[in-house]
Amino acid sequence: MKKSPAEAGLSHKTPIQERSALPVTPDDSSHQGLLPVGKGQAAAGLNVVFAAGAAGAVGAAGAAFLAAFFAAGFFAAGFFAATAFFAGAAFLAGAAGFAAAFLAGAAFFAAAFLAGAAFFAGAAFFAGAAFLAGAAFFAGVAFFAAVFLAGAAFFAVAITISLIKLQRAPCCSIQHGDSPPDGLPSGGCPPTVAPVQ
Repeated sequence: MKKSPAEAGLSHKTPIQERSALPVTPDDSSHQGLLPVGKGQAAAGLNVVFAAGAAGAVGAAGAAFLAAFFAAGFFAAGFFAATAFFAGAAFLAGAAGFAAAFLAGAAFFAAAFLAGAAFFAGAAFFAGAAFLAGAAFFAGVAFFAAVFLAGAAFFAVAITISLIKLQRAPCCSIQHGDSPPDGLPSGGCPPTVAPVQ
């Protein structure tokens, strides 16, 4: 029975093994030109893979958190923008209502003021017209009274002058025929006495 070279203790080296001067192991025929990997190196590689996976998971979780944060910020910004929009719309509506009420009140007070001004102007006009009419009436009455009194005074003065003239006129009577024997004129008039000089 023949023994194999390995069993016989003979060293059988391949040309690759001779060039690399590596010790011959039973697993060296399967690495196909790659460096041999031990169990510790495989565990370290798995640890690196798991660490990379954990880092990727953390990164994915961080990315999801950031996306959720930005989405929440976007919705919060949208909420605040909508709130500000509706608040501004309500403010503008209230301001428009207040302005309309103010203008309506101003128009009412202006109308009331003009109505009062027209009333007082009419009242003053009618009062002035009544006053002037009364003044004209009383002036006319006073004028006619003055004319009447002037006429009455003129008539009284004329009568008085006429009476004075009649009193101062000489008494003459018409004589028929001769004078009486005593030389006095007939008619009962007293003799005219010449003033003493």
